[in-house]
Amino acid sequence: MLANECRNLAGVALLVVGMLLWPGGCRRGPDPKQLKQAEIRYDIGIEDLRAGRIRKALANLLESEKLHPDFPDLQNALGLCYYLLQEYPRALQHFDRALQLKPGYSEVLNNKARVYIDQGMFRLARPLLEKALEDVFLKNRYLVESNLGWVLFNLGQKQQGYRYVKNSLAQNDKYCIGYHYLGLMYRRDKQLDLSAENLRQAIKHCPALLQAQLDLGKVLLLQGQLGEGCQALETCFKPSRMTPVGEECYKLFRGNCRSPETGE
Repeated sequence: MLANECRNLAGVALLVVGMLLWPGGCRRGPDPKQLKQAEIRYDIGIEDLRAGRIRKALANLLESEKLHPDFPDLQNALGLCYYLLQEYPRALQHFDRALQLKPGYSEVLNNKARVYIDQGMFRLARPLLEKALEDVFLKNRYLVESNLGWVLFNLGQKQQGYRYVKNSLAQNDKYCIGYHYLGLMYRRDKQLDLSAENLRQAIKHCPALLQAQLDLGKVLLLQGQLGEGCQALETCFKPSRMTPVGEECYKLFRGNCRSPETGE
């Protein structure tokens, strides 16, 4: 599941929210005063989402929705909040609403696909991503191509999967999730050197991507590189011991490395 393998909450929000803009021009629905209040709440919510303050973002976006519910970018942003909180049914509800308001909205197709990817529903994700890639005006195309590559790899089409993910990195060579995907793919194919190389790149570009630290630690332990592997695990659990990823890092560390408290 992507939630357990490739989640950097602030990073994902920043990558997929940067495209959201309040609509200008002719506005229908709420009166101008309501629209202004909705716009203020929306803008604050987007800033919170970019900063990784997901619950604050959700609260502001819900207030905006009360005043102007028929704005597709707002519905997309609400879907992202629920996605990042792993409340998948609610995320799908808002993504579907955004698609009703703006059929064929490519960014929303990608975000909806991510919900299915997180749950291992790769066959449901694939047509959404392929549909999104038909949009010749699609922004940040690398996001969709990397997700499609991961989906195809998990559906057994490995070469196509590698090609899409590598192509996404050719478009944005700092995209940490793409490197993380490759690290996981190479690990499954038992190419541990390439796996470690790509996981290091993921960490380089997104130091807060703790799941990549965990995955790098696992690969290095498999390679017998105990020192660097334990360092990766310690880096993972120290700032986030109470999270599921932090707890897994700590358990692996205790089972394979010297205790940082006792030296045992």
